[in-house]
Amino acid sequence: MTQTELALASQLSRPLISAVETGRHVPSVKAALAIAEVLGTTVEEVFGEPDTVENQVPALGNPPAADAPIVAVRVGDLLSYHPLPDRGVAGASWDRADGLYRNGRVELFEDADTSGFAVAGCEPALGLAASLLPGTGPQRLVAIPASTAAAIDALNGGRIHAAVVHGRPGHLRRNARPVRRYHLAGWKVGLASRVGLPSGLEQVARGKLKAAQRDAGAESQRALDRALAPYGGAALLKGSPATGHLDAARRVADGLVDVGVTMEAAALVYGLVFAPLEDHQVELRIAEEWEDHPGAKALLELVFSGAFGRRLEAFGGYDVSQAGPA
Repeated sequence: MTQTELALASQLSRPLISAVETGRHVPSVKAALAIAEVLGTTVEEVFGEPDTVENQVPALGNPPAADAPIVAVRVGDLLSYHPLPDRGVAGASWDRADGLYRNGRVELFEDADTSGFAVAGCEPALGLAASLLPGTGPQRLVAIPASTAAAIDALNGGRIHAAVVHGRPGHLRRNARPVRRYHLAGWKVGLASRVGLPSGLEQVARGKLKAAQRDAGAESQRALDRALAPYGGAALLKGSPATGHLDAARRVADGLVDVGVTMEAAALVYGLVFAPLEDHQVELRIAEEWEDHPGAKALLELVFSGAFGRRLEAFGGYDVSQAGPA
């Protein structure tokens, strides 16, 4: 059968049939069943064995602690997944789920599209990029919030296609696998506080102020640890960990903590006072084996466009003057 004949018989589009045939698109369960029915065989015969628990991997290495809605994306032979944020938490978005993590395995919805490009990192602009790229197909951006350390570990483990990392210029952590590196931006890491409240490092070190921290693998937390060293270190630091820069700033704005270690742009979004600690460089790292992925090309075209750079500069706190290949 020609692609057109198969498309007409299965009531699918010819471009979709072409994308499936060339390996550029993974069909939904419904589309796969339609194709198999027209061909008079089974989905397994056409597309191979169904997913098993063994090839379902949590993108950041640890499965959810409880049943949860998830986003999922194919990374080679793996089905990589990540739980969506708890929708009961302030600021959490109602992202479209691809399935459920239930009883120790992933159950995809019938209309799930697991094609796409998975990028982990703690750069809030990833969410902006995902909203500007196609929501389905190989150019879909699956943005996974993660510290720099967790993003690098996921990239080294082959569970994502790319990672966004940040750190002091000349001191960024290295990858264990070959990558293509791109400068995205420069921004400052520091302490955010509400107007009129104290935010001194000495008071933070002595435990007199509650702080929204980050996990130990976050470069912003490492910056805070370095800043607190002259005052006795972080042994007396009080406050629960935040999930990212925006979450840390939100906790300060909501009065849950006195100060938060975050990026300047996040502090500006919530109208907070910002005291810089370090200048950081932000990099996008794409595994060499995925540099020709349609999602990689779409993401690079977007983030290095003048329009996207102007969007970031409008937030404040972003320096995109050096954006480009590293």
